[in-house]
Amino acid sequence: EKRYEGNRGVKMAKKPKAKVRQQTSKNLRRNLLFIPLVALVIKFIWLAVIPGHGMLGADGENYLSAVEGLYKDGIFSTVTNLHYWPAGYSILIWLFSLIHKSAAVTIMGVLQTILYCAGCAYFVDQIRRTRLQRFSYGIALILAFNPTLSLNSMALGYETPTASLILLGFGLLINNYVKNSNKVLNKDVLIAGVSFTVASFMQPRLMIIGFVLALVWGFAQYGKKSALIFIALVVGITLVGPAFMVVRNEKAMGFTAISTNLGTTMKLGAGPGATGGYSNKNEHPVPCTEIQGNAAQIDQHTTLCVIKWYLSNPSESLGLFIRKGVYFWSPWFGPVANGTMARNPWLKIDPVVNMAKTQEGFNTVFGNAGKLVSWIWLVGQIFFLYWGFKFLWSVNGLERLIGISALFPILLSWATALLTIGDHRFRIPTMGLSLFLQIVGFMALFGGKSRLVGSQTPLRWKTFERNANLQP
Repeated sequence: EKRYEGNRGVKMAKKPKAKVRQQTSKNLRRNLLFIPLVALVIKFIWLAVIPGHGMLGADGENYLSAVEGLYKDGIFSTVTNLHYWPAGYSILIWLFSLIHKSAAVTIMGVLQTILYCAGCAYFVDQIRRTRLQRFSYGIALILAFNPTLSLNSMALGYETPTASLILLGFGLLINNYVKNSNKVLNKDVLIAGVSFTVASFMQPRLMIIGFVLALVWGFAQYGKKSALIFIALVVGITLVGPAFMVVRNEKAMGFTAISTNLGTTMKLGAGPGATGGYSNKNEHPVPCTEIQGNAAQIDQHTTLCVIKWYLSNPSESLGLFIRKGVYFWSPWFGPVANGTMARNPWLKIDPVVNMAKTQEGFNTVFGNAGKLVSWIWLVGQIFFLYWGFKFLWSVNGLERLIGISALFPILLSWATALLTIGDHRFRIPTMGLSLFLQIVGFMALFGGKSRLVGSQTPLRWKTFERNANLQP
């Protein structure tokens, strides 16, 4: 007697295979989520055993000074650090530290570490749902245990929290696309917008990333009318954070500005003889007449002076841009390093730092061998990032869209350094995306398209041609 007959037999025979696939997917998801959770526990143990149960980042004292002003005078405090730097991150410290004022640094370290775990876990979980499933273990491991980006979540500073929010918002856009929903107004879109606005609240220049991602994903997923609504919605939500700071400064200081440090930062990285970094021994700064006015007016005037200098000195500007680009990608320590990451937790245990404490080790690290290793490390980052993007572009489908969307924010952060000052700390907010492209590039170099799993999710690009897929 046959156990399976006709159509019924076919359906019954397929059930075990479907169950196996479903179980495999569940196991993969569980294992992927386990990786950032292990990193979370390790960092919690670290916070528990270090003196004070917390650590300061590059501008830690300045943030705490701003928080003291908020404790004393409230949200409209006139403390300089609340308008010189964007006030958003200090306001968040103030709000969360109301739980326990003396434990502000510890509270932020704990919350930022949880946020980073959540951002990594969600992003990797969405990558698992694409054809990059076999890349997901490597991506999860690198994001969770990258010593600079991951450990920096414990230190007081906006860099890693914004990186976490960008990963979270990116993952939500992927999820919204995979669900193939025609609804513009849904929880994925709203939470993605909130992620971008909170990131922009801490560092306003990141709102440009929110704008670009809204444009790319809006035009990729929806028809013209819906795409415009999607873009307006995400951009509108993203602007809420920066707009709040403008209103705060207007009320507290009497001028309309998000912050007043742009001109000063740009001036440090420009002018005859400038290095492009903070080690600026420039005795001939950008010529700029003094004006009478408030902090915002002086900042705007200084910014215009720097822009005019760049336009009037194209050859010197080009040289500065190249140096700033190198500084942006420079290692965290060593002869090529340039930036303000000296307080990164990793550097407390970095074996290269410990090696340099002896004279012989110092000669090795800062000598020709150290320079060679540093340049290989620097160039290697850019090569694998490029190779990862190239691979995603070539495989087409949703993966091409992901590659484009990951590259744009990185290029925008790089451009920010070119126009202001070369600092490797500036790459932290988009470092999650650059690590993603780098690990894809590395794994693709030793496996290529054979690592892809499943069928292609076509790019719809409905705004231009319905149901048309981009060709490689």
